[in-house]
Amino acid sequence: MASAIELYREAYEADYRRGDWQYAEELYRKIVEQFPYSDEKEYALVHLERLEKLKNNPKEPSLQPVRGGSDGNALSVVSFLLIIVVISGAGVGGYYVWQYCKATTYNDLVLQGLISEKAGDDASAAVKYRHAQKIMPGNALAYRSMAELYLEHNKYTLAEIERKRWALASPDDPALREFQTKLNDATRVKTNGQGVE
Repeated sequence: MASAIELYREAYEADYRRGDWQYAEELYRKIVEQFPYSDEKEYALVHLERLEKLKNNPKEPSLQPVRGGSDGNALSVVSFLLIIVVISGAGVGGYYVWQYCKATTYNDLVLQGLISEKAGDDASAAVKYRHAQKIMPGNALAYRSMAELYLEHNKYTLAEIERKRWALASPDDPALREFQTKLNDATRVKTNGQGVE
């Protein structure tokens, strides 16, 4: 035979968790009859009164169980997980948008630098390349453009510095070897003919 507390727990589970009011009512009545001097009897009477009112007005929110059932808990967990997924997705999406904007700005600056260079405004080109380098220091294009600009103007020391930065950003770039050869040839000519910069 089950104790008063065991019956009460089972009734409570049926009432509040599963929504099986009829079975819960049977168990509450059993508690009242079999355990007339227990604390559980007092609790069972309160629940029986609530269930009686609930039968007359099943949609009354104040008569519904106070605690949600396992479905409510599952819904809470699913809602929480959904919120985490949405926030994570927004974070990842935001990161990719930010990276895309950085890459677009970088490419625009390098392109503007090349246009400035073709227009003969080397100072403006150098400023644009430097700005691009700050935005994406791991991208080699701005270092390459700056190195070629310095080489064109016979600034071999600065060209060598930019070549080294270019090599750090893209060590396997085949154009790097080609540039090194041009820089070495230009430096040799300068050394043999007129002195080093």
